[in-house]
Amino acid sequence: MNNLIQIAIVDDMQSDLEKIRAMLLNYADEHKRRWQIDLFPCGEDLLQAFSQTRYAIVFLDIVMNGMNGIETARRLREQDLDTLIVFITTESGYAVEGYEVEAAGFLIKEEVQQKKRFERLMERVERRLQLDTLLDFTPYNSPLQIPAGAMLYADVLDHNMQVHVRGSVYTLRMTMEELKALLPDDGRFFECHRGIVLNLDAVASMGPGVFTMKDGHTLPVSRRRRAQLEKAYIARSIAKVRGGI
Repeated sequence: MNNLIQIAIVDDMQSDLEKIRAMLLNYADEHKRRWQIDLFPCGEDLLQAFSQTRYAIVFLDIVMNGMNGIETARRLREQDLDTLIVFITTESGYAVEGYEVEAAGFLIKEEVQQKKRFERLMERVERRLQLDTLLDFTPYNSPLQIPAGAMLYADVLDHNMQVHVRGSVYTLRMTMEELKALLPDDGRFFECHRGIVLNLDAVASMGPGVFTMKDGHTLPVSRRRRAQLEKAYIARSIAKVRGGI
């Protein structure tokens, strides 16, 4: 895992922020990870920053002044379904709420500095992180990495690449060929029209000459690519139903 990974820690206690950051930095040093760690004192600040920086992992305190961690996680999920959320808590009685927002784990505050427990948690989180390729757009923008599955589609506008994810659009100074070189070769991504690449997993339906994406946008399909695209979409759908993806 050599990509630079963006991590956020959210806690209204400065001492807890520093303890968790120290444990993460120690883990990164021992396991040769490249992590950028940002600290936030409240959920509101995280959500504001998230519109610009897509964090791969968020450590989120549950009990905070103002917006609590559960509500912050719910609002975060409205923007992104792929960010791994690890709740920070003083007790383990939030399993139901954690399940609702698909939490990747829980970090008990009393156990933060217990190295073996922390390492087991991070090993589980990293296994989840490795399930999808991270697209590193840092050379083309401010630091930005998103899981490949989070990209709905990308199109070219005024010589800029626009990468569409749920709830956000990122404008990058890159070419279509540079984008395609970053995308995993696993059957998900297809150039449906000149200057437009879509994620087949993000397609809601296909109609005459267009594909409707899960965010409601419709994308045109060129005549010469239509038959091949429909074949790829059907093959991808069958593979998902059979559990092969």
